This record gives sequence, C-alpha cells and structure tokens, in this order.
Amino acid sequence: MRFQYAIFDMDGTLLDSIPYWDRLVPEFLRTFGIEASAKLNEQMAVLSIQESGVWLKEHFSLDVASEDIVQELSVRIGKDYAENIPLKPGVKEWLARLKEQGVCMCVATASSAELGRPALLRNGILSYFDFLVDCGMVGVGKSSPAVYELAADKFGASIRQCAVVEDTSFALKTAKEAGFWTIGVYDASEPDQEGVRNYSDRYIKDYRELVE
Repeated sequence: MRFQYAIFDMDGTLLDSIPYWDRLVPEFLRTFGIEASAKLNEQMAVLSIQESGVWLKEHFSLDVASEDIVQELSVRIGKDYAENIPLKPGVKEWLARLKEQGVCMCVATASSAELGRPALLRNGILSYFDFLVDCGMVGVGKSSPAVYELAADKFGASIRQCAVVEDTSFALKTAKEAGFWTIGVYDASEPDQEGVRNYSDRYIKDYRELVE
C-alpha cells in the first residue's frame, strides 16, 4: 500500500454529479434572462461554490449579493444531492477494500461538504469517512493545496502518507506539486485527460479496476 490515508474529491470522483452541476448555473442565469455560453462551466471549473458566487455577480453584473447567489445555487443542487445523484461505478467496493486494509479516509470537496453529506449517506458510503472538509473552510479553491493540507492535518498525517483522489487535471496538478500521492479517476466532463494522466501516480477509468 502506497498510502495510509486517502483524501477523496466528491463531485466527479465519488459521485456522478457533474451533469447536475453542468445544468445548475445555466438554469440559474436564465432566471435573469441570461443564456450561458458553452464555455461557462469550463471557466468555472476551478472555483469553489463560494468563489462561484463572487465570479457570477461580477462577470454578469447581477443585482444580487454573492452570498445570495451561493445560497440559491446551494438550494438547487442540494435537492439533487438529497434525491438523485448516484455513485460512480465501483466506488463502494473500493472504499470497503480500503477500510479492510486499515486506510483512513475523508472527503475534501470544492462544493459544500454539508450539501454533499445527504448523497453520501443515501448511497451508503458516509460511514467510510472520518470527516468531510471543503474549500469554504480554507477560503480558496483547489488551485491551492490548502484543503488537502487541512485534511492531512486533521488526520495527523504527513503529506507523503496521503493519497489524493481526483478527477480534474488542475486539482491533481495542485495535489501532485504539493507532494501528495495522486490517483486520477476518469470523468467524461474533464476534457484534459492527458493532464489527468500526467499528474496521476495511478490513473483509472473505473474503480472496478482496483478491486478485480
């Protein structure tokens, strides 16, 4: 085993939630009579949900507080977490395997940990994680390793003892350059699969590769 602790991204890594996020902001902007460009979700991919509120207000000159934007987005996506969003194939089986091997696990998400908690519970995997952290707790998105470092600190572990499991090239780059062991997970929403491979110590198309 190359690691004793595993830090999991949530959206696109544990949960097959990106299609729901991809619809979220365009549908929100339509309430203001704004049609989102095809590139919008790609532009926003590096932002935490708190950063998204600020960016949307400034970029579209919305006459609403950024905090209210975050609240509205949270309510909309929260319903999907609670009722609809499924796991990615093989997730539960690999988490069970890691648990058997004594690996401690947590979630580190750019969205809200509390928003995602109902989906993790509903899908039967919440109990595998010692804790959940999110970028709102450190005030910066995953262009910084701060949320991963927070997770390592909460484990009482060194960076070298921890693996970061992610689906986007920019997040894997951040984790890799900070010294974490990295596992890249394929998600169809990520256009830069070459980057995902390049910044991954292990790259998988499907979690079932890890339990066969």
